[in-house]
Order: sequence, then C-alpha cells, then structure tokens
Amino acid sequence: MTVLVPLLVAAGIVPAIPQSGDCHPIDSESVLARDVAPLAPGFARLPEDFLIGYVEPTGAPKVFRGADLERIAKNRGVELQGLEDLCLERRTFVVPGPSIAEAMRKNIKNPAAKIEILFSTQQAVPTGEIVFPKSGIQLPAAPEVTWRGYVQSGTGARYPISARARITVPVHRVIAGADLVPGKPIEKEQIRVEESEDSPFEEGFIEAENEAIGLVAKGTIFKGSSIRGSQVAAPPDVARGDTVRVDVFAGNAHLTLEARAEASGMKGSTITVRNVATGKDFQAKVTGKGQVRVGGVTE
Repeated sequence: MTVLVPLLVAAGIVPAIPQSGDCHPIDSESVLARDVAPLAPGFARLPEDFLIGYVEPTGAPKVFRGADLERIAKNRGVELQGLEDLCLERRTFVVPGPSIAEAMRKNIKNPAAKIEILFSTQQAVPTGEIVFPKSGIQLPAAPEVTWRGYVQSGTGARYPISARARITVPVHRVIAGADLVPGKPIEKEQIRVEESEDSPFEEGFIEAENEAIGLVAKGTIFKGSSIRGSQVAAPPDVARGDTVRVDVFAGNAHLTLEARAEASGMKGSTITVRNVATGKDFQAKVTGKGQVRVGGVTE
C-alpha cells in the first residue's frame, strides 16, 4: 500500500494530501463559498453561504480538486480556470484549563469560587462552545470532582471532554462544641460557627446558630463535627418520661389528670401514657406542649 498510494497520486487517481501546515483550517464541517474565497478569489462571486462540501469533524485534512471546484463554480454560472487543489481541515484544539474553569464557573454561580484544574482531556476536539452542565458532576472525593462536559460545534454536534478539578467556596458551618446527645435541645453554648473553604456541591449543612438552637440531635453528634440538617429535628411536644396533662372527654363530661408519657410525639400523634395513680396505660393524642387528650374532637 505504501508503494501504491504514490503511484495513484502520480496518476491523478487520488489527490495528494498536503504536508502539515499546508491545510487551511475552518470552523465548521461545512465548507462554504466564503471559506474558499480567500484561497480562490473567484468564489467571492458566489453567495457566501453556498455549500461547497464537507470536511471531517475529526480535523483530518481533505483535498478539494481544482477541477472539481471549477465544475462547482460553473454550475453556479461562474467560469473559473486553472484552480489549484485546496486542502481544508476542521479547526480543532485541546481545551485549555482556564477555558474549562470559566465554563465550570457558569454553573457554580459563586464569584468567590476557587477552581483548580488537576487534569483535563488532552485529545483535540473541534472548536465550539465549552459546556460543563451541572448534571455532569461526579463527587468521588469532594472538594475534588470529576466533571464531564462537551464542546458544542456550530452544527450542534457535541464532543465529550472531562476534567478533574478542586473547587472550593467560602462557607459557614455550625460546629458542635461538645458531644450532642439525642433528645436534648441544643443550646447556644454547645455550638459555634466557623468559616472555611469547602465544596459548593456539599449541601445540607446548617450555616447559622439560630438554625440549630433548640433542635435535638437524632443521634450522637461528636464534638468538632459539622452539623447537617438531617442530623437534627424539632423537639417533640411530648418527650418520653414527661409528666403531661391529660384532658379526658366523655360526652359532656371533662376530666383532667396527670400522667407520664411512655413515648415521645409531636402534636397530632397518638402515644401511650400511664396513669401514675393506677399504673394503667392508655392511648392519648398529643394536642400541644405537655398536653394530651382522650375522647372529644381534636384539631
């Protein structure tokens, strides 16, 4: 084959591929009259958007024979003679790190974000708009992320690229200043707010003291830990072991007594309470802080 190709070129059966540097880059797979006009001025007499042909999207060079160009022009009523063969290729580039960081920043929406590109695709792709959609984010070890994106050409074709980056933004975190045990409301003296650099994609952390004070931990939160919203909850209106007031309704009769809650519950939930005097358990509906009800109509 290495011997056959030069023979075919010499015989004019296939066009010669110019050496690197002899091909003229264009920014689309579609070759238009305006792309050829700077190399063959006669094509300026054709409509500038007139389609001549196509080049490979990979950037591989393509030779347009002079005779073929003359025939194309003649079909449009333009007589051209002596045109040389032209080599055209799709312009490609290796997407630079700063351009990747700029595209990522559009989806972070925090001007204070710090973006360090650790690795990116080194394969050349056609020129176009660099896009890193938020849906392409993977979080193997935040704040370092693998982010998949693409370059979109003018024709709408997408060429995948990816990058690994370290991305941080200034954040506030509520920190446990002591071990927070389940069931006990969090007090101001038990927490503090710290500012640090962390991933913008780590969500769910409590950022202000007033968002944590009075809540109760669902499980032990150890000293020094950042507190997530999922780790805490509003305190129950009735906690197990509380002494509660029981309103008992039977027809027009209304009786009030004290009992001990055998379970915790929020307003509207039904819990077991124990009559301390008789030692008997019964079901009652929580109606408010430290209050339950038996019978009657509840809201």
